[in-house]
Parts: sequence; C-alpha cells; structure tokens
Amino acid sequence: MTLLSPQLSHAQSVEALQTETEIQVDGVLDEADWDKADILTGFTQLEPAYGQEASFRTKVRVLYSKKYIYFGIECDDPDPDKISTKITKRDGEVSEDDAIALVLDSFDDDNNAYYFIVNALGTQQDERWADNGRTQDTKWDVTWKSAGKITPNGWTAEVAIPFSSIRFDRKKTNWGLNVIRYIPRKLEMSHWVPGLSEWFRIAEIGNITGLKLLETEGKRFSFIPYAQMQVQDGSKPTFEVGGDVRVNLSSNLSLDATVNPDFATIEGDVEQVNLTRFELSYPEKRPFFMEGAENYSTRIKQFYSRRIGDIPWGVKFNGKVDKWKINALTTQSDPNSVNANLEPGDNALYSVFRVNRDLKNASNIGIIGANRMYKGQNQGSLGLASTLFFTRYIGMTSQLVKSYGEFKTGSWTYFLRPSFDSKTTHFHVRYTHVGENVKENMNAIGMIRDDNRREFDTNLRHKFWINQYGLEEVSPSVNYNMYWGMGGVLRSWEVDNSLTTSFLKKWKLRLSWSEEFKRFEKDFRNRDASGTLNFNNKRGLSLSTAYGRGINYDRDLQHASVGFNVKILDGWNLSYLIRGYWFDPDNDDDNTVIHYVRSTYYLNKDLYFKLFYQSRYDVTERVFNPDFDLTRQTAQFVFVWRFLPPFGSIQLAYQRGATIVTEEFNQNQSIFAKLSWVF
Repeated sequence: MTLLSPQLSHAQSVEALQTETEIQVDGVLDEADWDKADILTGFTQLEPAYGQEASFRTKVRVLYSKKYIYFGIECDDPDPDKISTKITKRDGEVSEDDAIALVLDSFDDDNNAYYFIVNALGTQQDERWADNGRTQDTKWDVTWKSAGKITPNGWTAEVAIPFSSIRFDRKKTNWGLNVIRYIPRKLEMSHWVPGLSEWFRIAEIGNITGLKLLETEGKRFSFIPYAQMQVQDGSKPTFEVGGDVRVNLSSNLSLDATVNPDFATIEGDVEQVNLTRFELSYPEKRPFFMEGAENYSTRIKQFYSRRIGDIPWGVKFNGKVDKWKINALTTQSDPNSVNANLEPGDNALYSVFRVNRDLKNASNIGIIGANRMYKGQNQGSLGLASTLFFTRYIGMTSQLVKSYGEFKTGSWTYFLRPSFDSKTTHFHVRYTHVGENVKENMNAIGMIRDDNRREFDTNLRHKFWINQYGLEEVSPSVNYNMYWGMGGVLRSWEVDNSLTTSFLKKWKLRLSWSEEFKRFEKDFRNRDASGTLNFNNKRGLSLSTAYGRGINYDRDLQHASVGFNVKILDGWNLSYLIRGYWFDPDNDDDNTVIHYVRSTYYLNKDLYFKLFYQSRYDVTERVFNPDFDLTRQTAQFVFVWRFLPPFGSIQLAYQRGATIVTEEFNQNQSIFAKLSWVF
C-alpha cells in the first residue's frame, strides 16, 4: 500500500548544547551554560485563538551531558499573582495549572514519544505515547528531576531527564520535540510548533538537533526490593518480601521482572452503577500492569489485565530495534481469584505480546497475541492491528483477530474505522464483526462485552471557537450505533447527541440526549436526557452538578450528582461527590446512593497523606426517602514518603472494607507498613 504524504514538517528546530557542568535542578537558570544555549521561542496558540501569537512569551533552552538531557524554561507572565499552582500531586492533572509540557520523540520515528509536564511548583506528570499520539499511557512512571519558581516576571523551571529512564537510539543526532504551554485562566494552549492538525500529533513536531549520544551513561540495572507487614483483625500478622528488577539491556531495550509484587495500598475501585446488561470494565491501578499498557491498548481488547489476580511473579520486555517495536509480558495467577465461577486449581500462565513495524508517514502495523494457559488448555487470540495515515487529516485504524479456545466456529472478529481528524473536527465510520463464540474464547484474558454481532457506528463532532460576548466554545456531537445478530436480526440501535458550551472562562454546560432500542427477551426502548454544569475558577475551586431522567428497561430512571474539588491550603486538596440513581418501580432494590471522598495533603511533592472513603447505600422506595441500607463501604488512609522518588519509599496504610468492587461486602480492618528501596 502506498500512503499519500500527510505533509509532515520538521521546520522548527533547536540545537542542544553539550555541557560538562552539573546543572543544579532548582528552578533557577543561573549556570553559565544556559546563557550559551540556543533559545526556543515563538509560541502559537492552538486554543482558543488558533494561529494567533501566544499571550505571553516563552523561552526554552536545551542542554545535555553524559547522564541527562536538561530543559531550562522561562515563562513570562505580567500577573504572577494569578499563576495557578493548585496541583501538588505527582501525576495529577498538571495541565490544569500554568505548566510546560515537553514531547520527546527519542527515536525520531514520528510514532512514539514521551510526555513530561511540570508546573510552577515543579510538580511532575509523565506519560508514554504511541500510534502517533493516539494512544496515551498516563500511568507510566519514571525517575526524573524538576523544580519551579515564581518570579516577578512570571515563572521558571528546570527539568533533568536521565538517559537511563527512557529508551532511545544512540546513533540518532536528532530527536523529535514539541513544547506546549498551558495558561488555564485564559483557556490557552500554545505550541512551539505551529499549525498542528491535532495537539498530540507526534509526526508534525519539530526537532532537537546536534545530539551526540554514543557516550551517554546511565544505570545498567535497578533493584527495588520491598518488605511489608500486614495486621488484619481476626487474622495473624503477615510479613512479605518481594521486589522489582529493571535492566537496561541497551539504550533501546529493557527488561523488567517482579517477584511477589505488592498491590496492598492500591486505591479502591470507584463504584459504578451498571445501566446495561453487559459486564463493566474497571481501570487498572497496579503498577506492574499500568506501565506499558499503551502497547496493548486496542479497540478489540485482546488483553484486559483485570482478568489477572494477585501474581507471584511477572516479566516484561520492551524495546525498539530500527523500525520494529517489541513488547511482551508474562505472569502467573490463580484465575479463581477473579472468577468465582471457576473451580480452584493451579495457577494459570498469562502471556501477551505485540510486535509493531513502522511504516511511512507515522503509520504502523503489528501483531498482537494474548493467551491464558490453564489446566493444559489455551484460550486467547492472535490478531493484526494497524494505524494508517493517508493525509494529515484522513486515517484509518483496523484490527483482525482470530480467537481460540473451546469454540472453533464463529471465532473471528475484526473492525475497520476510517476517520477524519483535525484540531476542531472529528468524523468516523466503523464496521465491526464479532463472531458468535468470540466472547467465550477471548474473555479468559481479553474483554469482549458481547458477541454474535455485526455493528455499524458513526460519530461527528466539531468545536466552534467563538471567543466573544463571554462565550468561548460550542461543541456539538452526534453518534449513531446499530448492530445485528449474525442471523440478520436487529438487536440494537442507539443515538447519542450532546452540546457542550464554555462561557465566562469558568463555566461549562453540557446537555445530552440519548435513545436506544434493545432486543433481549423482549424489545426495550431506553432514553435519557441530562444536563451537567461545571464551574472552575482555575485557582483551586471546581464545582459540578448534574441531573437526568429517562427510561431504562421499562422502568423510570432519575439520576443526579453534586461534587466539588477545593484547594484548602497549598498542597491540601479535597474532593467530594455524591451520586444517586432511582428506579420506579424499584424491583430489585436497585435504588442507590454513592458517596465518594478523596483528600490529599502534600508537605512536598514526595511526602504526602491521602484519605479515600467511599460508601454505597440502597435507598428504599422514592427519591427523598431517608431509609438507607449500607451495601458496601471502603476507607483507606495512606502515608507515603518517597525518599528515592518515585520508587524508593515508606508507606503506612489503614484500610477498612474491600477495595475490589466485585468482592462481597466485608468490614475487615487492616494496617499495612511497607518499605521499598532502590539500588
């Protein structure tokens, strides 16, 4: 296949200066080499006024040594008192503050990148991107340094990224680079590289030039042991040890192994109310499975790590050789720990891999395999996945999968999804085929909600930037979905419409209406109309309220929520949400109220306390009846000191109740203490 040129450009470039000076990462650019380095400047708005000059001047310099690549950042701001610094949590939504993001394509392949963002406090967030920025792994964590400082003229920051923390090709003298500045009080996102078709497009960014990396140094391996003690009421105290080993086989290949990893202090699942007849999907929160998750993120979900319970060991391999990207993961677990329908037995072996080949114009094609071997039987899938770009705006994603296991017939599934994507508009059509036995084969390790279907889906949305009369943005969206059984019988159609309006730079109103037809034991006609109003002062206070009503499987349904997030003090944030669902008639005690509280206090970015509390109640009869029946309750209090960030730490935790929402109700209390080190 010959792909049309998407008119990629690397016209923007900045030369990196090699330094022998050890840069003190304190947010102050006072080392002499900063004055010698090239200056990257001339930012252009992507939002809200596309193509216009950024409101305030930004200057970035690049240095590198044998161990680090450094970025020196100067952000002018005529009103330093208005600079937003509410995010103190590592990996929080740092872009909600005044912040600078660095997008680094360290293989210069127009397809994969690292994303590092820092605010004026030096708070860090890091991600890995794949598929020309379409896939973003927000849970990836790595060691790097940052510091920020507010000045009379704005704010400054320094960033130092160890070469040992990222994968790169030593022979490359150029890396892809973009720099993004966020100014929340102006709803502004400006880029060093102008004219991007979408803000995350890796293939359209600029370059760092002049790199000489053959003699870079870094840690060949890291050993992260841990020891943990747990005391639970009604049980004897337990003591466990384990650890992780991270080996840099070369600058572009890495191997990670874990033994008896600790998942004890992972925050509990947030409650969901299932308004469908299909299995719910819950996000992964365990570090071993989160890091590198972008490699296995596909529309047909061949790998769903929540199928895997506690693991005694695990091994991951990640790397890139020339145009080939290789990822693999294998581990053991008892399937009965997450599937009560299975008989207890030996551990199963879970394995997944992906091999991708870069094509021209930021396109790629790859093979993905996922398998569970249990009691001598293999179940899983093998498939092809591709992301193709024909022009800057027109592309297509697709996947072809053969499932295997108990069933041989009806075991194929695939989809084709051509799309148009620009900075303001998205349109796609999608056709999906799911054989009648795909779910039974794949769900040992994958996630298929429903099978025996042929599905058509289309979506159109557009963002209108008004920027006058107090009105900033209007974004309508319409989505249509229809599917049939393999025998040709219509099983479902659904129409979703929404209109989002942003105004006065602090308010956002979203109105939505949906209607659907479902055919099960009989025909159902569901509908829902709802509205959500959000307020955000960009300085640490946000409020939200929502209300909706409709019909859900022949029952009237009302749902409502109220929540807020507030910065109480510097480093201390509090979030609260109450959400309710009321059915009429309430046949199965489905009326539900959920309370959710999270509070985090950061003494600094590596020393913090966190409180998580959640309760779910059944509500008798009508909306305002005060007769509540507690069905589940979870409470966690965690103290963390990362003395060797982000992995070397001391953790103390108290927990009450189950953190996995699929577990039965219990009120067990536990105390955890954990020490992990980095060698």
